[in-house]
Amino acid sequence: MKEIDIRQWDRRGSYELFRKTANPHFSITADIDATRFMEEVKPTGISVFNGVLFAIMTAVNSIPEMRLRLRGDAVVEHEVTHPSFTVPIKGNQFAFCQVRFTDDWTRFNALCTAEIAAGKAQTVLTQTTKTDEWTYLSCAPWTHFTGLTHPTNGPDDCIPRIAWGRISKINDRWSLPLNLQAHHALMDGYHASLFLQRTEETLKSHPFS
Repeated sequence: MKEIDIRQWDRRGSYELFRKTANPHFSITADIDATRFMEEVKPTGISVFNGVLFAIMTAVNSIPEMRLRLRGDAVVEHEVTHPSFTVPIKGNQFAFCQVRFTDDWTRFNALCTAEIAAGKAQTVLTQTTKTDEWTYLSCAPWTHFTGLTHPTNGPDDCIPRIAWGRISKINDRWSLPLNLQAHHALMDGYHASLFLQRTEETLKSHPFS
């Protein structure tokens, strides 16, 4: 982790502007192509959830702006950010689950599978993250949504929120709706577009072997 020198920061103007706003978060949702993943990877038995989560977090960690966090008047950049996500539990409820990210798919898949099993054993929703190296994620597999917003803890809440929905076949292609909500003081639409693009590229590149 390193601290950003805001005085020399090339996005100082945007940072100072959006730090003053009451609602500094922006959200973008787009469909990305998951055809190769669904037709070549899913039939091998690989968990769709684990694979999509890996692709998303690979993209997140490739973009420095998505690893930035506000700490009072300071901005820090984590070397790596880890996924904190929701898992279903009894009664159509959900609980939180965390996994340490690694770019080794086999290792990540094993960690993810173990943590999900432990997470599903929970019976109530409790807050489990107290530090800021996490990225928050949710899967909404019931619908192919076109937009989504997330709750935040006020204008200084800088943790990116990511959600994805039901993967649907449309005109012979598999389409995955992917949503990102982020703090505008730390990133812009350009970085959000990079995130969407790189997630799609990872799903197409077939790193799941």
